[in-house]
Formats: sequence, C-alpha cells, structure tokens
Amino acid sequence: MKSFFTVAPLALAIAATPALAQDTEQTLERMQQQLNSMQQQLNSAKDTGVRFNGFFSTGYARASNDAGYAGITEESEVKDLSLFALQGTFDVTQQSQIVMQLVGRGADDWEPKVEWAYLSHRPTNNLQLRAGKMRLPFFMYSDSLEVGYAQPWARPPQSVYGPIAVTSYVGADATYNFNFDNSSLTANFFTGFTDEDGNSGDVELRNVAGLNLTWTDYVWTVRGVAATAEADIDATRLAAQAPAGAEVNTVLADGDRGNFYGVGASYDDGRWQVIGEVTRVEVDGKFADTDSAYLSIGHRLGTWTPYVAFGWVESKDDEERLGFVTTTGGDPLAPESILNFQREDYSVGTRWDITPGVAIKADFTHSRGFDKGTGNLNPTYILSSGTNSTNVYTLKLESAF
Repeated sequence: MKSFFTVAPLALAIAATPALAQDTEQTLERMQQQLNSMQQQLNSAKDTGVRFNGFFSTGYARASNDAGYAGITEESEVKDLSLFALQGTFDVTQQSQIVMQLVGRGADDWEPKVEWAYLSHRPTNNLQLRAGKMRLPFFMYSDSLEVGYAQPWARPPQSVYGPIAVTSYVGADATYNFNFDNSSLTANFFTGFTDEDGNSGDVELRNVAGLNLTWTDYVWTVRGVAATAEADIDATRLAAQAPAGAEVNTVLADGDRGNFYGVGASYDDGRWQVIGEVTRVEVDGKFADTDSAYLSIGHRLGTWTPYVAFGWVESKDDEERLGFVTTTGGDPLAPESILNFQREDYSVGTRWDITPGVAIKADFTHSRGFDKGTGNLNPTYILSSGTNSTNVYTLKLESAF
C-alpha cells in the first residue's frame, strides 16, 4: 500500500478528464474487492486450524568398498538417499492438536509410512501431554532425525546414531518447561513400546520408560537421558554366515533388560557450532553392550559452514561372547566374537545454504579401526575381504518448507 500512496498524486494529476477519473475509480474499487477477497481467504485458512509443512532430501553417496557404512556400498543409487515428508497439524481445540507425519523413501519405492501420529494437549503453557506414535527421544537430533536440513552434517554421526536399531515408539509422554531469567529447563518423561525392523534384525521393546532433561541458555545446551525396556532382538543378519540351507539361532535377547544412557552438549554463538554426545547401551544376554561418542566442530562463513567430526563406537562386554553362534540344531557355526566390534569415524564436510530453506552438503568420511569383529558393519564382506577401513563420499540436496 505504501507504493500506491506514493504514486497517487501523480495519478490524480494525469487523470485530468472525467473519463480517466472514472476509470481510476473503478480500478481502485476492483483492487479493494480483490484485497477483501484475499483477506477473507487468509482468515478462512486460519480459522480451519490446519497447517502443513514438510522436508525433502536427495543425493548420492558412494563407498570405496562394500563394508556397508551407513548402508552405502560401491553400487549405491540416488534413491537410497531420497525421501519426501509431509507433516500436518490439525487444531482440535485451542489447547489440543493432532499431528501426523508421512514419509516416503526412495529406497522403499516411495511407499508412504506413518512416522508420527499423535494427539497433543497443553493444559497449561508450560505442560504438554502427547499420546500416539512418536520419535524415541534418545538423542539431541531425535525429533529431526530425517530432517537433514535441520542438521549441520550430511548424515547424523553413525558412531552414536547407528547402533540404535529403532527410532519410533507408540506410547505417551509429558513435557514440562521451567523458565528462568536467562535460561530454561525442559523435563520429558516417556513410556510405551515399539516393534520395528532394526538395522540388525527384528527388535521389540516393551515397557519402555525414560526421562530426559535439557537445559539451555540459547547459546549452550546440555542434555541427559536415561531409559529402560524389556528387549527382544532377533539378529537376522547372522544368518548370512550360515551355509546354504542351514538355519541359525539368531536370538540375541529374549525379554532381557535393556538400558540406554546419553549425555549431550552443544555450543552455538552464531559463528561456531560445537556438538558432542556420549551414549551407552546395555542389554542382558548376547547382544553387545555399546559405548559410543562423537564430537563435531563447525564454523559459519556467511552461507558456508565447513565442519569436521570424529566418532568412536565399541562393544564393551566381549567376555560374554566366548562361545559359538550355532545352527538351530546346536552345531557350532562361527565364534560369537563376530558380534564384537570397534570403529573410528572421521568426517570433513561443508554445508552451503543456497537460499532460505534449501542447503547443499558435501561430506567425506573415513571409517577404520575394525580391530575386533566387523566394526558393526557388513560382517560377510569384512570377514571375507579382511578389510580394515572404508571411505564414503556424499553429496546431498536438502530442503524444509
């Protein structure tokens, strides 16, 4: 409207004849009608209480061999790193919402899958209650696990994010915010169950219960989480070690107690971005207890953010796996020590924000140090080839809208 009032005196001066003045008046009337119509449409959309947003990723990654770091091999395809997600938020009341997120992945032929579907209610400004299907809040980037645009890296550090087989659960949580003068503390309690295909086989967690605490002064953020569950784990990938026709006993946990502990911290002053997490997974039985950690340092240079990252992961209860993986008939097949692992990951990359909502990322990762077991990667290839390292090259385009 500012531009209209700027040119209005000139328009009136030119409109010297009655005919031109009438045309100008009609034009202004039509413009006002169009503005009123647009305003009504905006108000109508707002009144419906329906909002949509989403995210998109695509790219290409290739490895120097078939060790399988992050599932990447010498024959990777663009569809392996491609996904599209749409999230809808539907207001039930002023305090209650329904949130649903559908994700289609190129690796799954773009078949939509429900990742989030929950009811949220806020009895007060500081308290939020949710029930339905949600992300397991184990990590600093759990809620944005697949929202690549929200992360500084081409992929979350696999040393910490890789060993956890499941990412979502069905249940309920309660979140309370404590606001202080220059900081805040968020407490989140969650409980439920999950049943998913994990990265090493079928994983079922029952009676999940956990608590995470997050404190931030909006430059520093510190987070801690502890969770427990009853675990059933069937590591079907062990069957790859069996001769043709042989059946392998792949059960690594059968109602055993599993615990997860994690501590994370980040520093972000707008220029430097430092992120680190340390986690421990403990499961009774043959499933490997795991310690893992990573440290990432990035520096913003305008629209560019180069970064370096180091990660480490290792099984810690190797003394519990001194026997043999057996067939269902009880015949020894392979030492249980193939379930042990150790690995170091080194990454260097950059993020380029080409426009708000769109970023391009390039990453080189060198993974090595498979000094015991198979580095928690592809056991068949590593044992047969004797390789002790792999290189992964990644280029991604990511967007959020």
